[in-house]
Amino acid sequence: MEEKIGVLLLNLGGPETLKDDIIRLPGLFKLLQRPLAKLISVLRAPKSEEGYAAIGGGSPLRKITDEQANALRMALEANNVNVSVYVGMRYWYSFTEEVIEQIKLDRIKKLVVLPLYPQFSISTTGRD
Repeated sequence: MEEKIGVLLLNLGGPETLKDDIIRLPGLFKLLQRPLAKLISVLRAPKSEEGYAAIGGGSPLRKITDEQANALRMALEANNVNVSVYVGMRYWYSFTEEVIEQIKLDRIKKLVVLPLYPQFSISTTGRD
C-alpha cells in the first residue's frame, strides 16, 4: 500500500464570535494572560468588534481554511493520492501544536506544509 502523505494548511485563525479570546501566552506567562487580554480587549475591542460585526460576527478564516482543506483532499484523492489534510491555526482551534501531535499519531512520514498567511506577514518573512 502506498504511504499516506500529509498536507498541513497553516493559517492565523481568529475569533469565531465576538466573545472569543484569542490571546495565548506560554508557560509562566499564562498567569498574565487574563490581565493582558483584558487590557488589549479594552483598547482594541471596539474597533475589532466593529470589523468582525461587519463580516458576520467573527473571523471567517477557520471556515474558509476548512473548505480549502476539503477541496484539496478531494482533488488529491480524485488523482489517487493517499492523503490526509490537516488545518493548523496560530491563534485559534485547532492550534498548530495540537495538529502536529495528531499528525504524529497518524504516523504521517511525508508532510507538505502550506502556509496561508499574507505574503508580507512577519510570520512568513521573519522581517517587519
